[in-house]
Amino acid sequence: MFLVPEFLFQGIEDATRAKVFGWWESRRLRYNLLVGIVGLVTWLLVLIAGSAAVKPGVDFEEPIAMIFGPFIYGLMANICYTFGPVFDVVRYRRSPRVGLFKAGLIFSIVLTALPGLWAVIAWLITVFTGKKLD
Repeated sequence: MFLVPEFLFQGIEDATRAKVFGWWESRRLRYNLLVGIVGLVTWLLVLIAGSAAVKPGVDFEEPIAMIFGPFIYGLMANICYTFGPVFDVVRYRRSPRVGLFKAGLIFSIVLTALPGLWAVIAWLITVFTGKKLD
């Protein structure tokens, strides 16, 4: 995966449940940074491209959602991240599930990028049609 250090995807063999949980927790900060960077780019795209796609006086996204949404989203992303190690420890197999981590990371990045993608598509629609969205 681009811009993602390989150590994130290295497992450990014959790990105890505590080590499996520790393996996940040692990756939480990097997960938060990656999802946070994508979230910041998405937020900027919604702010800039989304605002350019709508008529004056119309909000592409509610201002209250732009202010509080990222904090709520970050909290929910971390709650969901916690399900990874919990599931891994409950279904203990002597090694952390690297594939589960990868799938969760990719899903989180894609989900985080969707509003920004929608803002760019909306802006492109206005560029090609010449009509701003209501």
